[in-house]
Amino acid sequence: MAVLSWQFRVRASRSALLVISLLVWPLTAHSEQAAAHGFALRNQNPFLQIFGLPPFQSATLATEGTTNYNVGFDLVNHADDGDNALEEFAVDGESYFLTLSLRRGMTQRLELGIDLPLIAHAEGFLDNAIEGWHDTFGLSNSKRDGLSNQLGFRYVNANNAQYELSSPTFGIGDIQLTAAMPLKQASDTSSRSVALRSSIKFPTGAEDELRGSGAMDFSLGLYASDTRTLWERGLDVSGFVGALLLGDGDVLASIQRSAVPYGGMAATWHATENLRITTQIYAQGAYFDSDLDELGGASVQFAVGGAYRLPRRGLSLSLAIVEDLIANATPDFALHFSVRRTGGR
Repeated sequence: MAVLSWQFRVRASRSALLVISLLVWPLTAHSEQAAAHGFALRNQNPFLQIFGLPPFQSATLATEGTTNYNVGFDLVNHADDGDNALEEFAVDGESYFLTLSLRRGMTQRLELGIDLPLIAHAEGFLDNAIEGWHDTFGLSNSKRDGLSNQLGFRYVNANNAQYELSSPTFGIGDIQLTAAMPLKQASDTSSRSVALRSSIKFPTGAEDELRGSGAMDFSLGLYASDTRTLWERGLDVSGFVGALLLGDGDVLASIQRSAVPYGGMAATWHATENLRITTQIYAQGAYFDSDLDELGGASVQFAVGGAYRLPRRGLSLSLAIVEDLIANATPDFALHFSVRRTGGR
């Protein structure tokens, strides 16, 4: 089985590289179109990021014959634990995600894309800085009373360790292929866009290192975007709802659910011609049947940051701070960086 799993991952990786080549090949020019609304973020709880939740997106699709790409880096610090009469859960350490995302307008009615992640889990280095930040602003450090900068992801049920990771790991994660079609496109008379987005996630990452779930997942969502004004400046708003169908994974399989609802909203204000400020919320249902909120709770993730557009280079540089708004099933703290280019041919 291990050999078959490895062969499948190799074939899937080769297929992904082929798709990337087909998408990147025409990328020779650029335009100064506005970037899609929001930051391309997901819930990066170590036990939840293995599933095929699509990144935060809008209803704005790549136009026919052009390619949008985004290179994102997420630095995520974990410090959480919980227990009850039957279960124990603890995560401590840091995770790093480097993701290449491409979206290609194949026709006026079809956008195809790929998300290729590289994932690392390690001891980290931010614990002391975050504890000082929390102390300065009167925030709790109750989840950070252990040793600093240690790596330990662990779940115990009925005194049996169901999963444990204590050694640093690095490698490719689960690759997602995406497709989208517009239901309503913005025009001279209406700025509103509506689209359907779907994705299929393939088990190319190692489940024993929390870089994948060991199964295929499928998502389908309805997305809407519009443009308004605030203080005489443009304000882009977007929202979406969808469902994620989970395959029979290999990580905590006995308590994994089969479907997860998700949804989000974002507002992007054009503070200047080239500077945009964004706030967004991304919510998901529970992935596991657990009485511990840290593992089995629904979650709402909040992000705020900005993007600066370099007109002469056709690039947008983004920075966002990510916090768990409610519930404990999201990381304690994360930073998001990205470089985005839109309209490449």
